[in-house]
Amino acid sequence: MVMKCLFAYNPISGKGKAAKRAGKIAAKLSERFGEVSVRATTRAGELKDIAAEACGKYDLLVFAGGDGSFNEVVNGLAERENRPALGYIPTGTVNDIARSAGIPRSIGGALKNILRGEPRELDVMKVNDSFVMYVACCGGLTGCSYSAPQSGKRAFGKMAYAAEIIKNDLVFDEYEVEFSSGDKSEDASAVMVMIMNGRSVASMRVNPGGVLDDGEAEVLVIKGYPRENESEHSKHRRYLFSALKVFTRGYKRLSKSGNVFSYKGGEFEVRVPDNTVWNFDGEKGESGSVSVRVLNKHIKMILPISGK
Repeated sequence: MVMKCLFAYNPISGKGKAAKRAGKIAAKLSERFGEVSVRATTRAGELKDIAAEACGKYDLLVFAGGDGSFNEVVNGLAERENRPALGYIPTGTVNDIARSAGIPRSIGGALKNILRGEPRELDVMKVNDSFVMYVACCGGLTGCSYSAPQSGKRAFGKMAYAAEIIKNDLVFDEYEVEFSSGDKSEDASAVMVMIMNGRSVASMRVNPGGVLDDGEAEVLVIKGYPRENESEHSKHRRYLFSALKVFTRGYKRLSKSGNVFSYKGGEFEVRVPDNTVWNFDGEKGESGSVSVRVLNKHIKMILPISGK
């Protein structure tokens, strides 16, 4: 049976690696799937439209890009019927979704996975009216991925994020957070909130026990509070190290700390001040309070066969 396949790619992602090999990728896909159409994006946000248009027309949507490109695709098809299966070729700077899903981060390896792997149903987080694949976070250190200029990311890779942290994210304050679910609630001053559906954040295994198809997300609220007679410099330095512990210690170890609130579940609310900006899959998301629901096994993606 011939499958209708659409190959879409962001020509500037990963220093143009997918664009340089687009013809060869399409040729390989046609050997396996038969009919293959090719589209290169020409503007920001176009992958979302391409994904929406692919529903009901194609059996498989193969796309190349970074985590932001993946977020566009998920938002394009999440609310539509007859969604195509997804084949992902990670060409971004960090590629956390590929790390979480076990997809090779080379074009050749990812293409081989698409040709030889098997489709699996994976969760998606619905955050207010947006859809998020692997992380929604706010507070200290969370703005660098979307505030770092694309030119810097193309030229310097992860170093562009480090430069943005030094420039803008070393000083941050606490903000009020109210968490609630059907069985648990917490009020706290926080310096960071992280909601995770994947294992990797900022290329680090922050949530190594995370599962992409269990219908639940992991939540960390890193608490922050000023101390009596503490200088602003000392407070900000302490908050910085508290936030960094998310990446160096991870969810499992931090969930046992008294200075951290943790939760695992499929539906909850996080209320924060209206001016608090969220990071959705490495891109600038909504501001203010969010309602989160994990849509269990909502999309289908080709992943490596277990044990191989």
